[in-house]
Amino acid sequence: MAATIEWSCRILGPAAHRLFRRLAIVPGSFSLDTVEAIAAPDTADAVSALTELIEHSLVARGDVGHIARFRLLEPVRRYALETLEPAEREQVRQSVGQWALRTARELSARIRGRGDMTAVEQVEVDRGVLRLGFDQLVDARRHDDAAELVWSVWLPLWMSGHSREGFAWTGRLREDDLSERGRARWLVARAGFNRVAADLFAVAERAVRLAEQVDDASLATEAAIFASAAALRLEDFDASGALLDRAEEHVALRLDVRNDVWAAVHVPIGRGDGALLRGDRSAAVGHWRAAAATARELGSGFSVAAVLAECAEAARSEGRLDDAAVMLAAADHELGPQRDGHRRRAHLAGVAAAVAADLGDVASAQWWEGVAGSGTAPLDTAELHKRFEELVRRADTVSGQD
Repeated sequence: MAATIEWSCRILGPAAHRLFRRLAIVPGSFSLDTVEAIAAPDTADAVSALTELIEHSLVARGDVGHIARFRLLEPVRRYALETLEPAEREQVRQSVGQWALRTARELSARIRGRGDMTAVEQVEVDRGVLRLGFDQLVDARRHDDAAELVWSVWLPLWMSGHSREGFAWTGRLREDDLSERGRARWLVARAGFNRVAADLFAVAERAVRLAEQVDDASLATEAAIFASAAALRLEDFDASGALLDRAEEHVALRLDVRNDVWAAVHVPIGRGDGALLRGDRSAAVGHWRAAAATARELGSGFSVAAVLAECAEAARSEGRLDDAAVMLAAADHELGPQRDGHRRRAHLAGVAAAVAADLGDVASAQWWEGVAGSGTAPLDTAELHKRFEELVRRADTVSGQD
C-alpha cells in the first residue's frame, strides 16, 4: 500500500502534492468549502488540485444529500501526515481556525434566520474540520472566538445527534478566560447540549442574567427558553411560565425575529410542552400550531415537526410514552401534504418505532421500522395519520389514561 501511495504522489503536480499533505490534518470527511481553507494561501489551484487527487485515487468522494463530500482513506492519510512539516501544519491549522469561525457564523445565521436545513447538513459534513478549527482557536488562546464558534454550531450539532460531542467541546474552555459576552455564549451552548434538568436549569439561568447584562436579546431569549424547559422537567410550572414570559418580552420588544426565527418559534413550542405536561393536549397542539404559523409567516423553512420529533425522543427517554406519541402525531399533522415530507416522516417513523417497542407492540414497531427504512420513497400520508393516532391510543392505554 505504501509503495502504491508513494508512486502516485511522485506523479502529482506541485499544487496537488501540497494539498495532499495539508488534507492529512483532517481525520474524517470534508466538503469542497473546506478545501480552499486547507489549501490557503495557494487557493487558486485548489479545485484542480483536488480533482487531480481524485483521479489518482488518493481522495475518495461520497456525497451527502446535495453536499459533495471527500475524504482520504486512513492509510493514505497516515502516509500524507508523515510528509507534513510542523511549520506547514501550524499554518494549515491557523487557516482552518479562521475558516471555521467564519463558516460557523454564516451557517448559524442561515439556520436561526431562514431555517436552512442544508446548513445543518453542512455542519454534519464538516464537523471534523469545525472541531479542528475550534481546537486551534482554543490553543491560540482566542477563547472568545472559540466560544462564539461553539455557540454558533450547538443547534445543528444537537439536531444531528451530537450533543455529547458538543458538550465535550465546551469542556475545553474555562469560564475565567472568557469575556462576559463570551461567557454568555459558552453557557448557552452548554445549556443547549445539557440533558440533566437540574444542571441545565442552573446553567441556563446564569446565561439569562449574563446575556441581559451584555444586552444580547438573542442570547437572553435562547437561555430563557432552555431554563424554562429545565423548570418543566423539574415540575416547576410557575418558574417555567415566568421564564417564557421573559423570553416572549425579548422577542416582542427587542429581537429581530426575521433573523432569529428559532427563538421566536421556540417560545410557543415551550408553552406547548408545558401544556402537555399539565395534561392539556388541546392547548399543547394549539401552541405548536402557533409556532408553525410563526415560522411560515416569517418565511422560514424552520421545521417545527423536526423539533417535535426531538422532543418526542426526549419524552420517550424519560418514560413519558404517551407524551411522545402525542408529539409525533402533532409533528405528522404539521408536515401536512408536503411533497418533500417523506424524509422527515421517515425520521418520525424511526422515533415511533422506538415508542412502539417500549410499549411492547412488536408488530407495530416492525411496521414503523419498515417506514423509517423507506428512505426517499413516497409514503401514504393518510395511512401514516391513522397509524400515529393508533400509537397515541396505545400509549394512553398502557399509561392508564383510558
